[in-house]
Amino acid sequence: MKVFVLGATGTTGGLFVDDALDEGHEVVAYVRSSGKLAPRERLAVVVGDVENVDMLARAMRDADAVVSMLGLSSAKPNGFSEKAVRVITAAAERSGVARVLVMSAFGVGDSLPKASGLAQLMYSGGGKAIFADKAAGEKVLKASSLEWTLAYPVLLTNKAKSPAFQALDLAAIDRLPGVPRVARADVARFLLDAAGSGDWARRTAVLTTGK
Repeated sequence: MKVFVLGATGTTGGLFVDDALDEGHEVVAYVRSSGKLAPRERLAVVVGDVENVDMLARAMRDADAVVSMLGLSSAKPNGFSEKAVRVITAAAERSGVARVLVMSAFGVGDSLPKASGLAQLMYSGGGKAIFADKAAGEKVLKASSLEWTLAYPVLLTNKAKSPAFQALDLAAIDRLPGVPRVARADVARFLLDAAGSGDWARRTAVLTTGK
């Protein structure tokens, strides 16, 4: 499988790239600067602008799937997620890549009412603007003809993969109790598996291991 990756220099993105390469897949990492990724077999690094649809479409051509793990280092999104997902969606449609997976967060959009009271307070606090920005972009993705998948991890940790990991269909969840956590390693593993399978096409997965 050839995977086009955005956010490859982030913590979760780095784990995803490691897993993909270890399994023999080809990875095209689309980054702002090439200096953060060491040369590796089957890894191609493309430097470009995530808001440039022409550059993205050219770079992702011939990929089997697009996986975005883009994140923000600021509490002020300034529409970044909405713009990025809108451009990624347009580029995928233009380049003929049907499979697009986006790592978002539990608490975004329709998932907020399914969080516990305590979690809702957390999500509605400092991250409210970021979550609203993510939700706006995801509406564009869902309205497309792409085989999209949204991944909604709960509170992320740097722990090892857990045998208690679960991927739950958002539509089937009534309420997720407490403030659950999930390892970035499990999230990366899920995204790689889902990229090569149609099981999660046009569905939103909540990724958790509980407390």
